[in-house]
Amino acid sequence: MIGKWQKALDGVEETRKAYDGLTNRLDSDWITDWTALEERALVEGGESLKIYQVSLEKGGASVHFPTKC
Repeated sequence: MIGKWQKALDGVEETRKAYDGLTNRLDSDWITDWTALEERALVEGGESLKIYQVSLEKGGASVHFPTKC
């Protein structure tokens, strides 16, 4: 049981490092906009949930924001 707990803790730490690495590369205004849109999506649902859609374009993936809050 202790071994499983330690593996879980290690996994959380690894995920946190990856998340922090990605977050630190983003513009703070983008993060603010995304957070507001995410909150709206969680409250309203429906069309607001489209912020979670990722579309592929030439050169890689991109996230499309429907509108600003």
